[in-house]
Amino acid sequence: MKRWKTKAILCLSASVAMLTAAGPSASATAVKLTGKLHGVTLTFMIASSGTAETNADKAAAAAWGKATGNTVNVINASNFQVQLTQAFAGGSPPDVFYGQTSMFESLVKNGELLPSGNLVAPAKDFYPSLVKEFTYNNTFYCVPKDSSTLALEINVDDWKAAGLTNPPTTWAQLAADAKALTRNGVTGLVISPTLDRIGAFFAENGGSYMNSKGTNFAFNSPQNVAALGYLKRMAQEGVLKTSPQVDSGWGGEAFGTGKAAMTIEGNWIIGAMQSTYPKINYEVVPLPAGPTGEHGTLVFTNCWGIAANSKNTAAAVSFVRYLASPAQQLRFANAFGVMPSRPAVAKQWAATHSGTPVASGNQTPNVSAFVQGDAYAMPQVATLGFPTVQAAFDSQTTNLAAINPAALLQQLQTNAEALLRP
Repeated sequence: MKRWKTKAILCLSASVAMLTAAGPSASATAVKLTGKLHGVTLTFMIASSGTAETNADKAAAAAWGKATGNTVNVINASNFQVQLTQAFAGGSPPDVFYGQTSMFESLVKNGELLPSGNLVAPAKDFYPSLVKEFTYNNTFYCVPKDSSTLALEINVDDWKAAGLTNPPTTWAQLAADAKALTRNGVTGLVISPTLDRIGAFFAENGGSYMNSKGTNFAFNSPQNVAALGYLKRMAQEGVLKTSPQVDSGWGGEAFGTGKAAMTIEGNWIIGAMQSTYPKINYEVVPLPAGPTGEHGTLVFTNCWGIAANSKNTAAAVSFVRYLASPAQQLRFANAFGVMPSRPAVAKQWAATHSGTPVASGNQTPNVSAFVQGDAYAMPQVATLGFPTVQAAFDSQTTNLAAINPAALLQQLQTNAEALLRP
C-alpha cells in the first residue's frame, strides 16, 4: 500500500480559488473556496457505527492534521440528524460531516451543501450508483464515503443437514431451499420487515423505486407487485418470516440465534457475527436473480459533506480528498468493515477477504458477494420527507402472508407522490 503523499493533500492553491464543480456531466456552477490551507481548525461531525469507526475517523483526522498543520475536532453525534439540523439552523454547522441520503435533498435545496464532488475526485472513480445518489440537477455534490449492499447469508450447518449443495441463484431455487431448510423450529428465510430488504426483490424483477427519468416514483409497477407477491407466497407457505415473527430485532439476530437458516443483510452483519455470534458457521452469496435473470440488490451509503458557508472550505476539500483517497478508504474498510466506494479499492479489499463456497463449511464469509452487488445495486430514495412515507409502509409488512401487494404498493406510491407536489 502506497502512503498518501503530502503534496497531493496540499494541491489546492493557498489563495482563495475559483473552481468549477462538475457533476457526472459538466456543470457551470463556480465554487469559491474560502480560507487558508494551513493553520486552521475544522469540525468534523460523524454518525459512528461503533468504537472501531470512531477511532478510525479520529486517526484519519489526526494524520491529515499532522501532514498539513491543521487541527480537526471530531464530533461523534448521538442523534446525528437532529444535531446537524440544529447546527445549520444556528449558523454554525460542522465544516465536514457525514452526508446521509435521507438529508441530501434538503441540504441541497437549502443551499447548505457545497457542490464539492469533482473538486475531491472525478465521478468516474466511484461506483455509478453511489454517484447518482449524491447528484442533483446534474451536479455531483459530495463523494460517496463507502457503501453497503445486501447479500444472502446461509447457515452452512443447516444447509448440509438439509442435504443441499449449491446456493440458490434463482427465485425458484430460493423458495425450494427455504422450504427444505424450514425444519426443527428453524425458518428457512427470515428478513427484517422493511422496504430496505423487500426492495431488493423489486430490483431483481426489473423493478425500481423511480421511473427511468427519475421524475416520479414507480412503486406500483407490475414488476414490483409481482416481486411482493412472490414474498407473500413464501410467507403463506411458512418458509419466509419477518424478524418480529421469530422474536428478533432484525434478520441478523434471527440468523445468529439459529432461528433462521438464511437471511438477507448487508456487510454490517460480518461484525455482528464476529462479536455476538462467533460460533455460527455461515457463508455469504449474491442474492438470486429474478425470473428474467436480472440481478439486483440495494446499496446504502453516506457521503463526505462540506458545509457551503464554512469559512474554511479550501482546507475542508483537502481533508475530504484525504478521507476519500484509495489508501484511506482501504484503511477504513479494514478497520470497521465498510466497503470502499471506489471499484478498484473495493476489489482490492475483497481479494484479501475471500472465503470459500458454501459447501466447504468455511467460517470466513466471502465479502466479494457484497462487492459484486455494487455494480448493479439500486440506490435509496433521497426525496425530502420519504423516511416518514417508508415508515408507514414498513409498519404494514410484519406479516407478509396477510398483505395485498397491489394495494400496499399503490398506497406507497400515493404517499410518495405527495412529496413531489409543490
